[in-house]
Amino acid sequence: MAPMRKVLIVEDALTVRNMLEDFFTMYGFEVQMASDPDTAFKRLKESEGRLDAMILDIALDDNRSGLEVLELMRLEERFANLTVIVLTGLANLAERDLEIISRNRAHILYKQEGYERVFTKLNQLIKPQRQVAATQHPNLAR
Repeated sequence: MAPMRKVLIVEDALTVRNMLEDFFTMYGFEVQMASDPDTAFKRLKESEGRLDAMILDIALDDNRSGLEVLELMRLEERFANLTVIVLTGLANLAERDLEIISRNRAHILYKQEGYERVFTKLNQLIKPQRQVAATQHPNLAR
């Protein structure tokens, strides 16, 4: 049996966070959650680099940005290649925000697109990486 894929959801809105948790759990993900940048960093460190992806809201409750989390986590080698989907309800992002997302190799999706699209995108991004890892390191496929 394949190991469960692990995702960290960083979202300040409780209802959205719970919906995402239910949705990804239904699709067989092990879900960790954080509502603020400090908890997100704590969860990242606790994961010891064993996360498959992070879903990251931009506007977090404490007036800190999810983009701050994105930029700081990319400074750590073990998170340099972690798949990140920036999920936002903001209709228009500033050019600076889009540049940060692009520079840090993250993907952007809008909440208005629906969670099915988030899952589909995440599934497309994670599966190829696992297949590449399995072909380069056959022992990882077990």
